[in-house]
Amino acid sequence: MYVELRSPNIHEPANLNEYNNTILNYRDTKPFLWAGGTEIMSEPGFYPGLRANVEIISLAKIEELHHFLRNDRFAEFGSMVSIDEIAQAGKLVLPRILLDTINATASRTLRERITVGGSLCTQRMRTALASTLMILDASAELRYQKKRMHSKWFQLQRIYDKNGQLDLPEGALLTKVRIAIQQYDYQYFRIAGDPMREKEDAAALAMVARLEQGNISYARVIITLPDKGFIYSRDMDNLVSSLQLPAGDGRHIQIEGYMLDQAREGAGGLSPLREARIRGLLHELLMDLNDTVMSQSYDRGRQV
Repeated sequence: MYVELRSPNIHEPANLNEYNNTILNYRDTKPFLWAGGTEIMSEPGFYPGLRANVEIISLAKIEELHHFLRNDRFAEFGSMVSIDEIAQAGKLVLPRILLDTINATASRTLRERITVGGSLCTQRMRTALASTLMILDASAELRYQKKRMHSKWFQLQRIYDKNGQLDLPEGALLTKVRIAIQQYDYQYFRIAGDPMREKEDAAALAMVARLEQGNISYARVIITLPDKGFIYSRDMDNLVSSLQLPAGDGRHIQIEGYMLDQAREGAGGLSPLREARIRGLLHELLMDLNDTVMSQSYDRGRQV
């Protein structure tokens, strides 16, 4: 019995100009972009597909997307750099929270395949790597076609809409990510649940802060819900920044309650398991902040 073969058409541009030409030729079909392949190959029923003439553009041969640059001021990596390469090459210069986030993402074998561009531009879920880069004030270079190819840098959070969905111009390609080399007195990252196997119940929490004499002078905090998006606001940052440390249980409960309310509202409701996990992450964060400040005070006292 004859079965129609529904194999995808593979395009392999050698540079960004060839990529642009390919996008223009197949604008109506919305080609899939193949970076490391971890999302496409994990999608049920993608191959063999139900549709004929699926167009896939492989980014593997575009040399510009494999560059990794770092100096005293910033680190910049092309979108095809794997997250494992970032962790290995940036051990001595990148913020510890970024390395912790990468190491918590899948197994080493998968991290060697997952690209930074793919982890930011995945359609089906939002990743903890994206949220960590956001609180580190990362920016991204996008190339997109109007009458000609445009190249523009955006703050990373601007590539997502208010609901956390990817919001890129038609045919756009994320080519680079850049973060400033900054030192933070406090860096925290934890994840609860498996974002791949239980997206509806998993959550991650990340925070960076600068401390001055036991008080928080600057804070950025973000909650990641893989199936929903990011819970982040200036109000949350300001609330944490106003915290006098070490804080008592009453203040802890107040802040935990406020941030949990923000998560419920932003997600349109939380499952009981996810709510318990977020509450636990927030409680652990605040306890860890207390311990950090008390340890610093003890060290200063010994030095005197």
